[in-house]
Amino acid sequence: MRVKIKMELKITKETLDNFKPTSKMIYLCRDVFVNMANVKCIKPIVEEIQKKVLRENKFKNCHEKGEIIQEPKHSYLMSDSDFKIYHKQTRMEEDKVGLTVTNPEFCPLLVAEDDLRKAENKLIDIMGAFVGISREQLSRSLKGRREFIELNLRLLAGFI
Repeated sequence: MRVKIKMELKITKETLDNFKPTSKMIYLCRDVFVNMANVKCIKPIVEEIQKKVLRENKFKNCHEKGEIIQEPKHSYLMSDSDFKIYHKQTRMEEDKVGLTVTNPEFCPLLVAEDDLRKAENKLIDIMGAFVGISREQLSRSLKGRREFIELNLRLLAGFI
C-alpha cells in the first residue's frame, strides 16, 4: 500500500537563493554530522565484539533445536539465560576497548544511534519550520525522512 503525503512547501527559488541559515541551524547540522561520524566509528567495533561473543559461546536458538546464532541481529532468539551471558560479555568487551556509556547496561552503539536520531529530529524541527514540513508528516515515510535530512545537510554543510 502506498501512502501519499500532501505537503505544501513554503519555499521558493528566491527564498533558497537568499537563504542565510541561523547559527542554531548550523549548530544542529554540525551536531548531526558529529553523531553520524560517531555511529560510523562505533558500529564496526561493537558488531565485531558481538560476533566474537557469539562465536565463543555458540548460543543456540531456543526456537529451532540445534541452530547456533551467528548474527547479533538474531540475539533475540536466545534463551533469557543465554542473553544475560551475551549481554554481560559484550558489555565487558566494550569496556575493554573504551566504549563506555553513562549507563553500563546500555549498548554503546544503540546509545550512539539514539543520539543521532535525536540530533536528526532537532534538525528536522528547525528546518521543517523553515519550509513548512512537520516531523509528523515526515514520520509517515522513512525514505522521505532520510531524503529531507540529506537535503538539509547538503544545504547547510557549506555554512559550517
